[in-house]
Amino acid sequence: MATFGDSKHIHSVAHSNIQQAIQMISHLPDHIYTRTSIVMPCSTIGKHVRHSYDHFIQLVKHARSENWTIDFDKRDRNTPMEVDRAQAIQQLKQLQQTLLDVRDIPLEYPVTLTASIDPNDPRIILLYLRSEGNSGTAIHHFASIKAICIEAGHVLPADFGVAPSTLMDRRHGRTQERL
Repeated sequence: MATFGDSKHIHSVAHSNIQQAIQMISHLPDHIYTRTSIVMPCSTIGKHVRHSYDHFIQLVKHARSENWTIDFDKRDRNTPMEVDRAQAIQQLKQLQQTLLDVRDIPLEYPVTLTASIDPNDPRIILLYLRSEGNSGTAIHHFASIKAICIEAGHVLPADFGVAPSTLMDRRHGRTQERL
């Protein structure tokens, strides 16, 4: 069992999550990748991919500086990776390489994340998380991606976008669904 301080395992899981996204993107038609969701207005698979990428890249940008405070409101939107599958795959592969380049940096440090919580209030709040939390964010967005694929009639693997704890419960026959 990995502990929070097991950086090699955390990097491996992150690399696997990114690889899962690359495989998913490479098998999607362009019209599904950019299709706006009916259930999640203004949401596309490309936007979820970019958002998941943002979580990883923000952490990596700060890893070498040892400044573990990230302003999550300051991230790029409407980027080419949201509408261009080849661009998304290229950036995700670069991210995988970057993760390999920083795998010697321990990830047990707490991260301070600043973000707005109310569009009518300019105050920013501080959130705290552990640096390995990015894989969980990716899985959360993979679940949204899966919902958009279901809307479009495109099938993804059954375990795509499912939390690891749910997958473990399913393997042991304890539950079919878990939030």
